[in-house]
Amino acid sequence: MHKKETLRTLLKKLKESTSWKDKSDKEFEYFTQELIERIIEEDLVDESLELLEGLDVDKDWKSLQSKMSKNKIKRLSPQRIFKYAAIFVGIVSLGIGFVWESTTNDDRMFSVMDDEHVTLDTGSDRTLIESHGSHGVILPSGETVAIHNGDTLIYGSNEEIKDIVYNELNIPNGKMFTLVLPDGTKVRLNSGTRIKFPVKFPKQGIREVLVYGEAYFDVTKDERRPFVVNSKEIAVKVLGTQFNLSSYQDQNEVAIVLVEGSVSLSHSENSKDKILLKPGEKGAWNRDKGTIEVEKVDVSLHTGWVNGEVVFRNAPFTELLASLERTYNVQIENTNKDIAEQTFSARFNRNVEKIEDVLDALRIITPFDYEVEGGDNRKKVSIKIK
Repeated sequence: MHKKETLRTLLKKLKESTSWKDKSDKEFEYFTQELIERIIEEDLVDESLELLEGLDVDKDWKSLQSKMSKNKIKRLSPQRIFKYAAIFVGIVSLGIGFVWESTTNDDRMFSVMDDEHVTLDTGSDRTLIESHGSHGVILPSGETVAIHNGDTLIYGSNEEIKDIVYNELNIPNGKMFTLVLPDGTKVRLNSGTRIKFPVKFPKQGIREVLVYGEAYFDVTKDERRPFVVNSKEIAVKVLGTQFNLSSYQDQNEVAIVLVEGSVSLSHSENSKDKILLKPGEKGAWNRDKGTIEVEKVDVSLHTGWVNGEVVFRNAPFTELLASLERTYNVQIENTNKDIAEQTFSARFNRNVEKIEDVLDALRIITPFDYEVEGGDNRKKVSIKIK
């Protein structure tokens, strides 16, 4: 039988006569698992993606998302989930149907989900981290390596684990999270940040993590094992200290602000050109100039976000808007080009002021109009000429 006909027969059999919307949570879990596994076993992935083209799932997405959020994403690697999840959305939305989009749009599904949840990739599984409750993080080999409690994930020393296994924690826009690493180092992660780290550190050598976004580190001192933080352009090496790293791609610099202790900076970990920072100094890799620049700063302006503060000092309006998008998980479109390059200085608190409060305060300084559309999950803001 032709593969496409096999797919049709399989989907009709799985779908039967009961709508997926009417299934219980447990039935829904079995249904999704069987459906995806059968498609994989029958080697029907490419045919599924081909047939899914042109499907509009918007009308069913909210109900589907609600169901899916109640079940952990397990069994498949993150890369494979992207493809198979797209297949599933299309199938259940059509009823008996076929496919929704090609793999070029698979990111759309998980970008929607990641807007709502902190996610943890363990290499073989992708888990949604809820903001409430408590549970363990278990590797495929069976070891429990961490405990999740509220907005904190705590890793043990995990000495019994032989191989170095890396986890990746992703923080969506609008949220903050705390990670305690296997050595006791505490990391506060800002919105729109990801960190990759080992579930245990080696007994000798360096303790190393990779960060994109913004994070505040309180590093456990260990003279035998320096702590190294790598971003895309810069490496920070410490023994035990507190510092803030900001490496968002929409900013012109990768900045390290030292709170206490000492750190050395280099453009790459093996570079001989290292710069030592003192408390109260900022070392920044300028992406345009390709140089590291050091200056004295008010530390609170760079670390206030840990307590919910959103601080701007002579920030261009475009940079300010990018920060607000991350902080409040909103989409902002600015059609008022007259103020795009104007600079602003302001201080807000995300725990107190809503995005509307921030915009109302900003337009006192420079008049503009704005409209807000959408609900609490994902608002869209349009800024216009007054």
